[in-house]
Amino acid sequence: MITLGEEPKILSMAHSLGVHEGDPVEGIKNFCRQKVHRVLEGAGYPVHSIEDLEQLICQELQITIIEVWTEADLSAVIEKYARQEKEIGFAALRKDLDSETFATLLRRLKKTEDGEDRYVAIIDCRGEKGGRRFFTRWHEIAHVLTQYEQLQFPLHRSTVKKDPVEKMMDLIAGDIGFLDELFTPILQAEIIGRDQLTFASVENIRNFFCHSASFEATLNACTKKVHVPTIRVEAAMGLKKEEERIVNSLQGELLPSVKPIPQLRVMSAISNTTARAMGIRIPNNMRVPKGSIISKAFTNEVEFKSVTADENLNLWRSSNGSGLNHARIHVEAMRVRDRVWAIVTVL
Repeated sequence: MITLGEEPKILSMAHSLGVHEGDPVEGIKNFCRQKVHRVLEGAGYPVHSIEDLEQLICQELQITIIEVWTEADLSAVIEKYARQEKEIGFAALRKDLDSETFATLLRRLKKTEDGEDRYVAIIDCRGEKGGRRFFTRWHEIAHVLTQYEQLQFPLHRSTVKKDPVEKMMDLIAGDIGFLDELFTPILQAEIIGRDQLTFASVENIRNFFCHSASFEATLNACTKKVHVPTIRVEAAMGLKKEEERIVNSLQGELLPSVKPIPQLRVMSAISNTTARAMGIRIPNNMRVPKGSIISKAFTNEVEFKSVTADENLNLWRSSNGSGLNHARIHVEAMRVRDRVWAIVTVL
């Protein structure tokens, strides 16, 4: 399996943006950071909030962001741009914003007098999509930040099906949307004196930094930027890869064999730089030990009620009996619908 930095589309993007050395993914992210820093330097006034930063960047890039919460909102956008201003690309918005699309980004074909909305990003906030509107807004800004060919527009749709470019935009959105200069001081102030990330501190940071950001996006940003070795774990019921192959092979049997039983496994584990430098990691798809507080949280009938425990990472063992590195850890876990979120801190 090739990495994101080896994908032809990402290599082409990096080359077109003038990134010719090193990791193309980091190079593209750095290109966007530098572009944002130039905008900040040219502002002429201090920027203290992420909302101010977004407004400044959108003004510089001539982006108008419109959130659609209801069918009436969508009809109003179509009326304004397609019917009144004769921008034909907006006529298909109702079809473009299907159940798998979070946003549509269009470049206007008709020149406006003020030029403020050369690009219009329509953010679909209907239903559950509204929960990720903060991240989606920055995802669309990332598309304009990395634009290198006019042929990329006038239309782009951001869908649940993530091709390499969409994955790259997600990385940029997570980086710029939680810009170090604005976010890190808030994070450090919140955890000072206890040197540990908690769900309560993440919620405090979210409310202070940007309440429109989702808890999950804020948790991911906190995990990556906190200075203490931390791993953010998401666990749910699942099968080993070998078991999934067995299940798939049994689908055509007239008399199906006994199917493997799903167990609580790691769906994703995000380790920050400090944890990786210590060699501390939890592999994806690894079975969660029954003795871990993460397993106990999964059986908790109350959602969003966190439980904590001090454990040893060596408790985690693979199917061949080998364990993870010996390390004392503190774990806070809570059940969120059909899965468990956990913050693992190395002591």
